[in-house]
Amino acid sequence: MNKNLIIDIIEKLKKKGCDQSDVFLKQNVTKSSSVRLRMLEKNESSQNTQIGIRAVKGKKQSIISSSNIDPKNIDVLVQKVVDMVAVVPDNNYCGLAEDNLIKKFDENLLKSLDLFDTFEPSIDELKAKAILLEDSALKNKQIINSEGAEVSWTKSKYLLAGSNNMFQEYTKTFSSFILAVLAGNNSGMEREYDFKSKVYFEDLGNFEKIGEETARKAVSKLNSKKIKTCKADVIYDARISSSLLRHLAAAANAVSVARGTSFLKDKLGKKLFNKEINIIDDPRLARMLNTKIIDCEGIETKTMKLIKNGELQFYFNSLESARQLNQKATGHGTRGVTSLPYPSVSNLFLENGKVSREDLIGSLKKGLLVTELMGTSINPSNGDYSRGASGFWIENGEISHPVSEITIAGNLFDIFNCLIPANDLRFNYSINSPSCLVQNMTIAGI
Repeated sequence: MNKNLIIDIIEKLKKKGCDQSDVFLKQNVTKSSSVRLRMLEKNESSQNTQIGIRAVKGKKQSIISSSNIDPKNIDVLVQKVVDMVAVVPDNNYCGLAEDNLIKKFDENLLKSLDLFDTFEPSIDELKAKAILLEDSALKNKQIINSEGAEVSWTKSKYLLAGSNNMFQEYTKTFSSFILAVLAGNNSGMEREYDFKSKVYFEDLGNFEKIGEETARKAVSKLNSKKIKTCKADVIYDARISSSLLRHLAAAANAVSVARGTSFLKDKLGKKLFNKEINIIDDPRLARMLNTKIIDCEGIETKTMKLIKNGELQFYFNSLESARQLNQKATGHGTRGVTSLPYPSVSNLFLENGKVSREDLIGSLKKGLLVTELMGTSINPSNGDYSRGASGFWIENGEISHPVSEITIAGNLFDIFNCLIPANDLRFNYSINSPSCLVQNMTIAGI
């Protein structure tokens, strides 16, 4: 990639009176193929380049972006971002990292984390996988329709440099699929889906088995029943239990804490879960989508326990939010080409518990296994929680029948406090969790 272009931009901004600046250059190559009902919907192949330029002058900062890196347009962008930084409101916490905070980019260390797949599938190979994925589901006679299947591959090159000598350049790949089908009979229709994103194409799994399993799950939802409003124990299936960690991470975001809108704003060092619970953010996991050795501001990343023995240990921050809270930078700064740095998790996961998912189900005299969540009603200030759900009713330790059109509700403090994890953790996304039991939730039905 064009390192000289970035250096030239930084020099131009310096000459125009900017105290600090950084430039983010990203190049994508993407291929995808999608089918529906065994017919090709689209084959796509694209390449694009994007550039983002940030300028800092005193207590002001601005950012501008473009997909045109022609030299004449670069000059226009430089002048525009300089004009913008002169008129934006003051920000007492903006600015690039100080020299003592910047970690030198270690290319060999990054290479050891295996973030680049040398295999590049052709469009025809992606099409064949999409056909196989959907066709394996459609072979089930109770599947009456399909929303389609799509398989994609992307290679992204990143170059990020700043006037503070921060520099990083690397290439990553990721591949993904999505499939959604509908099962139906005289009682109605039920939808089921599956999706996955991985660094390596081969890690997406066996497409034939994925299609068959998606169809089986759709069929298992047929003949669902409504249940009466009650209080009961709820098991979150592993695929959707990570949503609880997302709510936790959003509340532990330093920006929300600084604004006073987080229900965790005064909970550092306080007990949120039982003492056996550990929730880890690990940016050094190999072959993971959010793995990185330094963040977008040049801060070294490290494995950190967000929850240690049940207690909240830190807030995810960027440099700006760290300064605002007078805390040390945690290395969680993330940015896009068009955005300023903001805090975000890397690879967040809840450690396995001691019991199996089947044991959790078997322990319930009555309860609910939730396999899908719809909509979100979360009060970020106090943790009140309410979500539409569907799944399976449990009677005497066994799955009895599918249920739908229900709402589960509680408060996140109460949910966290009594949460019991199973031992079925799988690393399929950026946030991962085993199945989890939450006791005594309100289930709204009929």
